[in-house]
Amino acid sequence: MKKIAIVFISSIALFTGCQEDVDLEIINGDRKIVIEGFIENGKTAEVIVTRNSPLGQSVNFNAIMVSDAQVYVSNGLITDTLKLDTLITSSNPFVYTGNTIIGVVGQTYYLTVIADGKTYTALTTIPAPVALDSVWWKPQPPEDSLGWAWAHLREPVGLGNGYRWYAKRPTKFVIFEGNPLLLDRRYVAPFGATFDDKFIDGKSFDFAYNRGYDASEQSYYRDEPDKERGMYKYGDSIYIRFCTIDKAAQDFYQTFEAAQSSNGNPFASPVLILTNIQGGGLGVWAGMGAYYDTIYAQ
Repeated sequence: MKKIAIVFISSIALFTGCQEDVDLEIINGDRKIVIEGFIENGKTAEVIVTRNSPLGQSVNFNAIMVSDAQVYVSNGLITDTLKLDTLITSSNPFVYTGNTIIGVVGQTYYLTVIADGKTYTALTTIPAPVALDSVWWKPQPPEDSLGWAWAHLREPVGLGNGYRWYAKRPTKFVIFEGNPLLLDRRYVAPFGATFDDKFIDGKSFDFAYNRGYDASEQSYYRDEPDKERGMYKYGDSIYIRFCTIDKAAQDFYQTFEAAQSSNGNPFASPVLILTNIQGGGLGVWAGMGAYYDTIYAQ
């Protein structure tokens, strides 16, 4: 399985105007701390801390997970010490979660992570959420019971908005290969879920996304019929999390997806993954203005 374990999941203001470029060739040779964290309006912070995994090697999750990091989030007045949550019922097991600071639109949040003897910092601001006008499910011809999730967006006038789409179905418990497994624990962003308003500023339009996959559930879906891959079924409940993000988060997710798309292609151009983590780490600390909605596929 050729991949770089840059993030364990799967949705900002620039730190003093700075942003680091991360070359995949460097990642392949150096072991680095990887941080993916976010704070959204109305919720506490969540931060995952891992170590990157070199290209061409299978990912050993016991080796890449960092369970002894010190993680702090501050709003400039108080500091929240994040605690490690290892419950398998959580949306993200092995995630550091906040306790006291709740995300507020327009507020700036400072992240400090101490891991493997080094200190990493970042800051982010939560943008105002942009609501979707409507959401719906529509069959994708020639199928009549399989389709995508659709939405209508009236994009606000004024360049600079970035967006990231997440979705999930209701969490369910199954027995898989003799072991208990929770499916759809968390919101997942399908490939290409991040976009900006460069060409859509102030416009009103429909758009659609297929069903994304949680990497931890891929073994369960390996025998899924080809025609059902990436599709939502008639009768599904689809929970939407549509996030407004700033340039730093947008740059990270878009360059990370570009790296994914070229992974294993020897003729692809080198990809720089952009990060706002200071101190030599990889990843992103993102403020997310989240809007939630639900689709009933009928």
